[in-house]
Amino acid sequence: MIGQPAPDAFKVLIYATRNDQLLVFDEPDFPEVALQVPGGTVESGEDVLVAARREFAEETGLDGRSPFTLLTTDDYRFVRNDREIRHRRSCFHVELAGKLPETWIHSEMTPFGGGPPIRFRFFWMPIDAAARKLGYGMEQCPSLISR
Repeated sequence: MIGQPAPDAFKVLIYATRNDQLLVFDEPDFPEVALQVPGGTVESGEDVLVAARREFAEETGLDGRSPFTLLTTDDYRFVRNDREIRHRRSCFHVELAGKLPETWIHSEMTPFGGGPPIRFRFFWMPIDAAARKLGYGMEQCPSLISR
């Protein structure tokens, strides 16, 4: 767009469902962090679908070979250290099948910006309930999932 600054980062978010439930996670070591869906940063030159599959596998420990459908692409803005940050986010849906755990802990071994691994606690929530509790603008996409 004319006059729009370039995004600071390109991100992917993955809305994984089974039946009428959405896969979400919290961070047990950081209880102040809001509920989220899996996602992460698109590497330079990487296709967003490839990034979505990679990030999903890295964050959840699950196989990312099921079909991914692009829901939307949006710009998410927030302020950090008195500076506006803009992320261009591609949001995908994937329907998972087969035997899946109800809850599990998985560690992100390569967190954005470096640092030690981060523990994520994954669990399933009804889609509508999850949409009310997700943070960081992630609550916008569950309504786009075809049910």
